[in-house]
Amino acid sequence: MKLPGIGFVLGIVAALVMVASTVEAGPPLTNAEGVGGCALNPFAYIANPLKEGDKGLLGAGIVSKPQLGIWNVRLTDSGINWFTVGGNISFFNRLEVGYSHEFVDIDGMSETVDKNNVSAKLNLIKEKDFGIDLMPAISIGAIWKNTDADDNVPVDDTSGFDYYLVATKMIPGLPVPVILNAGILNTKGYVRGVLGFGDDSDWSFFGNIETILFKKFIVGYEYEQEAEVGNVFKGEKNAEHTTHSMWEVHVAYMHNEHLMLVGSYAYTGDSKSSRQASFDEAYVLSLQYAF
Repeated sequence: MKLPGIGFVLGIVAALVMVASTVEAGPPLTNAEGVGGCALNPFAYIANPLKEGDKGLLGAGIVSKPQLGIWNVRLTDSGINWFTVGGNISFFNRLEVGYSHEFVDIDGMSETVDKNNVSAKLNLIKEKDFGIDLMPAISIGAIWKNTDADDNVPVDDTSGFDYYLVATKMIPGLPVPVILNAGILNTKGYVRGVLGFGDDSDWSFFGNIETILFKKFIVGYEYEQEAEVGNVFKGEKNAEHTTHSMWEVHVAYMHNEHLMLVGSYAYTGDSKSSRQASFDEAYVLSLQYAF
């Protein structure tokens, strides 16, 4: 397994601070692949958990109300417009299920690439379990992905699973609250599965750190390590297709406990010089709503 080059890095958690004094709160972000967390990475927290006294979707205190996320990613230099809409709900504040659909308009392709993501996350340990103050939340999860990129390019495999283990910890006692997140991801997805799936899987590190300012703003940085997935296209032998590492910086504004707006700058690598799949810089906007 590859080791991270920069250790803990930063990301967009979301409403861990809808109530700033609450150490264990859920992020209101549904990320680009329909998982509770950042734009790129999952978090150990369950999306939109039931608060104390909240009876949830069916009035039985079991199923949370849904949350929705819309993302638009404009990769300016490579002529890609990436639009995603997704949502998720949770059960017993332990199990999160989600779905998202990605529309990827790539210059030079005759049709938009459509990608589906179906996810499940199980929270194994909550923060401060076993009476340990430093205990992070720990979760495992899986994302099934499917792409129709083979309508444009000779992709050999159009579906696959990602698996991950992630730990998240909020530290409220510093001058500003800080959220740390780190995990490992096993994937066969080429460009996160948009351009198909390889015949080999790779372990990658991902990480985030967030700072919360004035109870209304989240400022952070997020990182995902590169992944080498082997043969992707039909007829290949001994190929080493790799998705370049990605990072992004962002500012999120929490309008209230339901609505959040996010602006971000992302970098995926230099497409002109890298042998890995990379698409230069991107500008990202997101609207998040938790019912």
